[in-house]
Amino acid sequence: MRLSRWFILKYNNVMIKFFRNIRRSLVNKNQIRKYAKYAIGEILLVVIGILIALQVDNWNDNRKTRAQEHTILSQLNQDLRANLQEINGINEVTQLRLSACETVLNYFDTNKPVDDNLKRSFEYINNDDLFNNANTTYKFIENQGLNFLSNDSLHSKITWMYERHFKNISKREYRNMEMLRNNLRPLLDQLFTATKTQHVFYDEDYKINTPLDMESLRTNVQFRNLIIRIQNYLKLRHGWQVDTLKELEQLINDIDIEL
Repeated sequence: MRLSRWFILKYNNVMIKFFRNIRRSLVNKNQIRKYAKYAIGEILLVVIGILIALQVDNWNDNRKTRAQEHTILSQLNQDLRANLQEINGINEVTQLRLSACETVLNYFDTNKPVDDNLKRSFEYINNDDLFNNANTTYKFIENQGLNFLSNDSLHSKITWMYERHFKNISKREYRNMEMLRNNLRPLLDQLFTATKTQHVFYDEDYKINTPLDMESLRTNVQFRNLIIRIQNYLKLRHGWQVDTLKELEQLINDIDIEL
């Protein structure tokens, strides 16, 4: 039973007994005017009691809603911090791949021979990190509706982060994997051979990382243009990741303040 119903029942029982005695006394004394006044007063007090009970219920509902909001925002902040760590890691990989592209182009332009540094660069270019978006709490919020958030500005920032920034990171990640799968790897299969992996963090013992003929590769316009294309795309991704990290850090700080 809600508090308002309990309060109204108790309040009405007390007031009915109280006014019943007064009415009985006034009727016995034939004081009709006073009886009418007490009847009006009885109605007013009952109405006031109902309004007080409803106000108490509203206060309790608001308190529960605020407690739920606090819990969900705390969980969301944990997800956002996990995503911050994820994107920082992805950005580090992006920078490594950008540096690898510069290294490969430098080897092409300076006629340097194939060495472990060049092999490692080809390995970097041919790999990428995956964004594991921590979005369990956000999906719950979507299902419940974001209207429960009392801070409209925070509401907008959370939506913008998940629907704009995180989706764009995933979209560009998918575009990058398409480029590797459809363009780079067929050329690697054709123009390279596998030798021992040069990067300690790779699980594979062997990687396709060594040109079959470095001199021919230097003059291969298709391969060079592809490396430049990947490099330019990585620059765009790097810029987007940096912007996302800045806004994500600010959003986490805003939620901390709200909590």
